[in-house]
Amino acid sequence: MGRAAIIILLGGISLLSLLSLNFQSKTTEARGRAVGFHADNQSRNICNSMIGMLMSKLAANSGYRVKTLQTKNLLNGTAVYTIKDALLPATTDSVIEIDVSGIYFGDTTNAIVYVSEPSSIGFVPSPVKAAITTNNPVETSGNLMVDGRDHDISGNLISNNGTLGIWTTSSVNQKGNSKIGSTNDAGVDFAPAKKVSGNTDYVLDNQTWPGGYPDSPDKLLGGPSEGYPEGTLKSIAQSGANGSQYVSNPAFLSFPLSGVTYIELPSGDDWKPANIQGSGILIIHNSSENAIIKNLNSGTFKGLLIADDIIHIHTTIIGAVVGLTLFPSSGNCIGNGSGDVLFSRQAIKDATAMTSSGSSGYGYARQRMEVIHWYE
Repeated sequence: MGRAAIIILLGGISLLSLLSLNFQSKTTEARGRAVGFHADNQSRNICNSMIGMLMSKLAANSGYRVKTLQTKNLLNGTAVYTIKDALLPATTDSVIEIDVSGIYFGDTTNAIVYVSEPSSIGFVPSPVKAAITTNNPVETSGNLMVDGRDHDISGNLISNNGTLGIWTTSSVNQKGNSKIGSTNDAGVDFAPAKKVSGNTDYVLDNQTWPGGYPDSPDKLLGGPSEGYPEGTLKSIAQSGANGSQYVSNPAFLSFPLSGVTYIELPSGDDWKPANIQGSGILIIHNSSENAIIKNLNSGTFKGLLIADDIIHIHTTIIGAVVGLTLFPSSGNCIGNGSGDVLFSRQAIKDATAMTSSGSSGYGYARQRMEVIHWYE
């Protein structure tokens, strides 16, 4: 082989070696970029997924907080997180800070999200037409006070935002020292007073319910068209969500009541005396509409009380009371002692919040939050 050929061959080998080294270098660089991109993308996925999970938990439980760093294995990597109350600069409203780091093969993505306090999507059912709504004659006596003016959750008066004292498909008989207060259709408040039967600013009697008076708690909340097919409230009670309880014997109840408390008494049975301490939706009902709650002597209840037959309210209810039966078992005396029924929109909304959107409304679906800032 001539010298020129050898030089050409060696040159070619050198060139091929350089090209091979360059190719390997670029391949290694590309592989590194691909791995880095994947790690960066996966750490971001871990971070954002953890934020979503924490927001879901917060939506289901507005009191959920994690004040010390916690670690969770997620998507073949690790999430490190806290969730705690915070104050943003120049604001006085408390917000919730969600701080998450997603870690994947040494790559870390951090995000801090500020969200508003979860707000309920509760509502006041349209069939709740007064502080006390019934399908039968109503008699008040003793020192019972029925106040349709609006109150906050603590029983403090909210002006010009209430409703009637009593609404019924039958009669109202006000006796003794009992008093009835209200807010009329024009938004004018009327302080509790005696001898107001027949005064339409305070009460409406002998009313007609288009389509027929609701004969079940689910119908009272709107029925299937509003997401409450028959059995919805009973199902929520049986689920135990937010402390809900379902019993056929009140002796097995745990206190304070919360969520949906559904007491399905055998036909004609009564719960007496009744401790109603707690909040939420309290239901005393059976298919015969003759489940009785009698002598409500103890416990303050905040929310919506729905019962077939209600006799003798002697304690405080903040929210509203609805009676279902057409034929009360012991006459029509809904209270003859020193009880108070104070209408409260907020108490009713708090009670119905967990049931909104029907059977799928408790848990994540029942709360909404506003994302105020998202830093990554």
